[in-house]
Amino acid sequence: MTRFLIAGLIAATLTMPAMAQDTRASAAAKFSREFKARDTNKDGALSKAEVKAAILRMGAGKQKIDAVHAQRLADLWFAKADANKDGKVTEAEAQALLSRTFDEYEAAKAAQAKAQPAGPKGR
Repeated sequence: MTRFLIAGLIAATLTMPAMAQDTRASAAAKFSREFKARDTNKDGALSKAEVKAAILRMGAGKQKIDAVHAQRLADLWFAKADANKDGKVTEAEAQALLSRTFDEYEAAKAAQAKAQPAGPKGR
């Protein structure tokens, strides 16, 4: 469920449970703002360096992500987000990954609900 990890532009493709509380539209709007903030050179696309820098700034309290793990996360996110494999991720590509992540989350949630045993009958 942490697939949203980097897809939420690093803060949002980290908190799948939080995503469940957002609608697709509200998540897409938040994601757009995050994308623009992460695009430090304002060229309309994210480079691996921009993604890695954003990951390095993340952390919980005093714990930060080290450079090796940040690079791995950036590589994983790019492998999923860079649809045309040109070495940069446009907002459209990133939004498509966000949408796919929502689809996967909703499918998993539906499958889990379907697998839950029915409650006691006749109560």
